[in-house]
Order: sequence, then C-alpha cells, then structure tokens
Amino acid sequence: MSRAGLRASRGSFFALFVLLSPAAVAEEPAPPESQPEVPVATSTPAPSLDLATAGPNAAVPPPEPRPPWFTWRSAGIFVGGAVTALAAHESCHLLANWVTGNQPSFAPVTFLGFIPYFAIVPSIRCRNGDCKKRDGEHYWAGRPGLYTIVSAGIQCQHYEDEFILTQRPGLRVDSAPFRKGMLAFNTLLSIGYVLANWTGVEPVDGDIQGIHRDGGAPRLLLSSMVLGIAAVDIARYYYPQARWLAWLNRVAKVSVTGIAFAM
Repeated sequence: MSRAGLRASRGSFFALFVLLSPAAVAEEPAPPESQPEVPVATSTPAPSLDLATAGPNAAVPPPEPRPPWFTWRSAGIFVGGAVTALAAHESCHLLANWVTGNQPSFAPVTFLGFIPYFAIVPSIRCRNGDCKKRDGEHYWAGRPGLYTIVSAGIQCQHYEDEFILTQRPGLRVDSAPFRKGMLAFNTLLSIGYVLANWTGVEPVDGDIQGIHRDGGAPRLLLSSMVLGIAAVDIARYYYPQARWLAWLNRVAKVSVTGIAFAM
C-alpha cells in the first residue's frame, strides 16, 4: 500500500474511533443498571428566616405591662365590697328575727369604745327554758332561735367568705376588688369583735356578748372559734393550695352553726 493509501486508511480509522467513542454517544442515556444509585435526601428543608424581622426576642413576645395595683376606681370598688358586707351582716340579723317571728329593736352602741354605731337587739329573755319576747309573748324558737338571731351576722360572714374563697381560690392574684373588700371587712370585723370582747371594750349588745349572754354559748370557746375562722380565712387567701386549711375551716364554720342544736 502506498503512503497516500496508508494515510487515508489511518484517517478513516481515526474518524470511526471518534464516532464510536463515549464522548460521541453521550447524548444517549445509559442503561439503568449501569448508573450508580444515589440516595435521595428526605429531610424537610429548614424554614427560611426573614432577616429583616428576626431579632433576639422574635420567638418570645415581650410581656404585657401589669396594671397598677392601686387605682381610685379599684379603691372605690373595694370600699363598695366592704359596705356590702356590712349591710349583709346587719340584714342577716334582721332576717333571723323575722324568720323566727320576732320584731327586733335598735339601740345605739359605741364599738371599740369610740366608734358610734347601732345594734339590732332581739329583746328576748330566756329563763328556765322559757323564752319570751319584749311584749311578754312566748317565743316559740326558744334558746336555739335566740342563738341563731344573735350569731346570724357572724355566721353570714363565715359563709360569705367560704363562698368567695371556694369560687375564687386564686383571689389574691385576681383583679377582684369587690370580693376582696367583702373578705377584708368580714375577717377584720370578726377579729375586732373578739379583741373587743377579750379586752372588755365590746358594747353590751355586741355580737360576742349577745351570743354568750342571750344565746348561752361558752364565751371563750365561741370567741376562740370566731378568731380562728377569721385567721384561717386569711391563711387561705395567701395559701389557696393548702386544701386541709379549707376543710378545717369548713368544719369550724358548720360547728358554729351547730351550737344551736346543743342548746
């Protein structure tokens, strides 16, 4: 073969090699079994973060400012609760008189030796188991009824406070000035009655004096129970999670009511 023929043959072979090389057939997809399997990630992509609005406290909103603990409005509502508790105390005395068929009278008194006030006087006297009204008529409810009359104010305080503390055990942290006013008046009045009785400045027609003299209840026992109930009511206000305090208090309140059945 001549040199020209040899060069032509080499050129033809080179052209055929180029056409059959992998570079030339790259457009054709390779069989599936010839391709290595690449694992596909299945994790959820992280959420995008808006750098314009993100900040150090972006995830936790700032706490709302707490309202002031004292305002003139809340103070007025608090006083309104105290006045309501006072009206309920006296109304319970009146109601107990009327339910048992007695017409009470009103007498001026001086509380704690210097505070002018008035007392609702049943004007019932019991002797040897026989109780008579002011006009001499027989009082059918007897000494248990008289005890109920003179203790009605304090007993109403007990059950009002029980209702408040049971319905709102978290009263201390709640915004409830009306209920707090009622609770404050009831507990402080009970404590004031007991201290006035123990120091000898309670008026003759005061509640503790009347319960002892007219109702026949032991003075020291009753006054200690009234003071203890008020103290536990205050403790329940500060420690509502102590369930044993609530049940101890309820038993004591029912016991004060039950004294009437022991007359």
